[in-house]
Amino acid sequence: MRIIKLGILSFVFLFVLMTLISLLIPSQIRLSKATNLPNNRQRIWAIVKTDTSWHPAYRDTATVKAFSVLQKTVVAQTDSTYVVQLLQPGRTPVTSGFQLYGKPESDSLTLQWYMDFRLGWYPWQKFSSLFYERTYGSMMEKGLANIKEQLVY
Repeated sequence: MRIIKLGILSFVFLFVLMTLISLLIPSQIRLSKATNLPNNRQRIWAIVKTDTSWHPAYRDTATVKAFSVLQKTVVAQTDSTYVVQLLQPGRTPVTSGFQLYGKPESDSLTLQWYMDFRLGWYPWQKFSSLFYERTYGSMMEKGLANIKEQLVY
């Protein structure tokens, strides 16, 4: 009986400790990647908005089916901004945006791709967000490289 009490008390203590530590992790996370592209604003937006072949998830046949149920809603759209809210059934919405920086007379533009994640207070959500950079970050870098490749060729 003492071992069972010790086990239950240890579990409760560890859960409370993990919850308190997870409160130090922010509840909103922004991943951002950027690349320099040739100054062709119309072509860049045409690729980003209409063509999905640059996105690594659409190049992999295993993930195309998962992305087919993804609901996309355009939140903001200007000459230098394109923001979409992505909603997958049963999940928290994610905001994905593109921002173009540069002057019209310059020979290159900087395209920034960012993703905003809102997390709940649950410790497993907060701790899993520590791995977003490795999973989503590499996907974003590949996507920006694919956009650059399509612009050059």
